[in-house]
Amino acid sequence: MSVGQFYQSIRRNIVSQNDNEENGRITIKEAFGKWFGLFLVLISAAVVYLLIINLDDIFSGITYIFGIVKPVIYGAIIAYLLNPLTKMYYRLLIKGYEKKGKKPSAKTVSVIESFTILFALLTGVLIIAILCWLVIPQLITTVISLVETVPSQANDYYNYLTEKIQSNKYLASRMQDTALKFTKYMDNIMNHDLFPWLKSVLLPNLNLYAKQFANGVISFLNVLYNLFIGMIVAIYILNGKRVFIAQAKKIIYGVCKKKTADTLIHYVRISNDMFSGFILGKIVDSAIIGIICFVLMTIFSLPYALLVSVIVGVTNIIPVFGPYIGAIPSAMLILLVSPVQALYFIILVAILQQVDGNIIGPAILGDSTGLSAFWVLFSILFFGGFWGIAGMLIGCPLFAVIYTIIKDFVNYCLKRRKLSTDTQTYIDLKSIEDRKDGYEYITYSPSELMGKKKNKNKEDSKNKQKILSDIIRKMAKKTTDIQSDNKKKKM
Repeated sequence: MSVGQFYQSIRRNIVSQNDNEENGRITIKEAFGKWFGLFLVLISAAVVYLLIINLDDIFSGITYIFGIVKPVIYGAIIAYLLNPLTKMYYRLLIKGYEKKGKKPSAKTVSVIESFTILFALLTGVLIIAILCWLVIPQLITTVISLVETVPSQANDYYNYLTEKIQSNKYLASRMQDTALKFTKYMDNIMNHDLFPWLKSVLLPNLNLYAKQFANGVISFLNVLYNLFIGMIVAIYILNGKRVFIAQAKKIIYGVCKKKTADTLIHYVRISNDMFSGFILGKIVDSAIIGIICFVLMTIFSLPYALLVSVIVGVTNIIPVFGPYIGAIPSAMLILLVSPVQALYFIILVAILQQVDGNIIGPAILGDSTGLSAFWVLFSILFFGGFWGIAGMLIGCPLFAVIYTIIKDFVNYCLKRRKLSTDTQTYIDLKSIEDRKDGYEYITYSPSELMGKKKNKNKEDSKNKQKILSDIIRKMAKKTTDIQSDNKKKKM
């Protein structure tokens, strides 16, 4: 069939459909007739094929687009973190007009909102500047002190170990052999591995390493540039957040059905409550932990109190693993000064984490996610595997949103079937029986549960006995076969 004939057949189909329709309108499916389904399948297959063969180009394109809009993403994150501060400053400033009995005009409200954004931004910059001002000099001092003290401490440890080893003849002989082996090993590395590596790998690739270092510096400067542009974007987002939210709602209600739009907006609100409550609560909780840690370390005269307290406070933002991420390097740092003080620090951090987990954390965060300890751990491991530290931070509230959506869907399905939505009802559930007045939930009795366990233990013992008897039978058969072979050889 030629293209012209195909076009004429479609046109005749359209004309015949127009004769049957009152308004003269037809759908594409009616125009193409039986070929419509095949046409969709071919188009879908072609699209999937093109996506697969161009997967690398698609990912590179997504990465390129992400790089372009990165300042906007940074700005959105900064605006989301500063939004609670703008609300707090707005309430404080608007209370002044309410106390005077004046109702602020629209222009006054606009000016107040501008000032709240400015105050919130200055507060955020001030907090970061204070942290840098406190940490960077302490970090430089720590590095200098380590460079000065580590060699002498290493020499002291060496003299102590040498004295202990020389006092023991067996250890002295063993250490002498070990020292000879180590000397030969180091000579082998220096003569056969290190110098050839310097000549063949390091020196020819110095330009490459210099370029990599320069690229690292450029990437760092690029991050600072994106953060600066992101702060400007955050100002615009905070200034126009009401309009942006209204436009988003307008699009949702325009595209979706009313019930679907209501549900979508409902879950967006839940997501906002969970993320803001968890992340901001974690920041406040970690700040309190850092301050308490600094006070206690100062009282007990532990070294590097300021630096270690900042590390402990910042890493405490990460749930579950954060305290360990901060405590391990801090303990190693204190260990270089005094092993006893390092032990005191570990005990202090353990007590501090218990206080945080049982008193401070619940008082600030409450049950903001509604997840059990297992799901908290699962979400941190799962999203941390995808997005690293950022995934460990946002994984808990993100999984809580997914968990809430699934839970609401399951409860909706159960309600449609007029079944109970209480999880306790399904513990030890055996079956659900239909009754005239509803459903009866049949559960296993304690004796049945114990009986099942006993039967399982009996089955396990029977299986073990069967396996053991099979092994003995095979060994006996193998022994008889060997004996018969030996008899045949003798004959």
